[in-house]
Amino acid sequence: MELTLLTHTNTIGKEITENLKCGKYSDFKVAVAYSRNSGISRIYRELSNFSNNGGKTSVIAGIDQSNTSYQALVNLKTFAKENLFVHHDKNFDITFHPKVYMFGNKKIEKIIIGSSNLTAGGLFLNYEANIGVTFDNSETSITFERQVSDYWESLLNDQNTIKCELTLLEKLLQSGSVVDEQKQKPFKSIIEKISNDLPFKKKKTSKILPPISPNSTVVVPPIKSKFLMTLSGFDVSAKSQDPVILIPIKALRAMPVFWNFPTLYTDSGAGYPQLYASANIHIDGKLMSGQHIRIYYYDKKKEFRLQCEPIKRNGNKGDIISIYKHPNKPLEFDIELIRTGTKGFKKNKLLLTNKVSTQKFFNYF
Repeated sequence: MELTLLTHTNTIGKEITENLKCGKYSDFKVAVAYSRNSGISRIYRELSNFSNNGGKTSVIAGIDQSNTSYQALVNLKTFAKENLFVHHDKNFDITFHPKVYMFGNKKIEKIIIGSSNLTAGGLFLNYEANIGVTFDNSETSITFERQVSDYWESLLNDQNTIKCELTLLEKLLQSGSVVDEQKQKPFKSIIEKISNDLPFKKKKTSKILPPISPNSTVVVPPIKSKFLMTLSGFDVSAKSQDPVILIPIKALRAMPVFWNFPTLYTDSGAGYPQLYASANIHIDGKLMSGQHIRIYYYDKKKEFRLQCEPIKRNGNKGDIISIYKHPNKPLEFDIELIRTGTKGFKKNKLLLTNKVSTQKFFNYF
């Protein structure tokens, strides 16, 4: 059994590409916590050639903590096809966290295991520590190979390992479970400006990453940016001192990412998640700009609530509330009250195809 230590000087990225190219293996298996196109795009050519030469790629990708990207899973599916799986446990205390890369033919012949995720940093840039193990015919190798195979099968058969169909992938994007890699901005330069008194140095030269394959570009479907809903009698009741409008839980579950839930929410102090944002509110041709709104989930009554005083006090039962979320400004909304009998009411009412009750309908656009 041969052991190799893979670090930031002899990277796991280089080791993976060499093993994909060597022609010795027909099977490549990966179980990894986080996947980003920043890493996959730099081994894309090798994965493509491996697949075109009859190689089989199988991947179990974690989607915990919103670290895996939509682009990464789309490109992984290109090679893994029906053998791409995602893993998530609803228990927030549990994270899918392995970093295991396996090569073989009828059985596993080589494994790389350690700290590296399937990202540019994990493969090529970060300070990482991984061990490459090449099996032989020794009793120790045979025993260890059996353990690795059993481990892979246990992950594959876990109840929270789900085959990643394209329909599921789109739902993951809409829920915020996977992210659009292009919309996440690096803040390291900003952090450095306010942390420049710390006793750490920046390396004079950074490593040169392998080039990004042009074939790895992924078009991300746009997230719907508009929400329409009829207002119930409760939503506009003058009896309520709290300016609360109820958003159906069904609507929240349909597209949590529209409401930035739960990513941008903070603890209210009373133990429930809340979000403060600003809104331009349009009522009867008048604009109220820079209004403060609050969105929160009140667990005691299992209600998802929007606090918006102008709509609460000026709306009538049966009116439609239109909420537009700026794609690149998640904390800014345009909210409009569409009154019954107005020109836009009839057209918008036809679009409200999701029924919650006799009073409440909604849809996203």
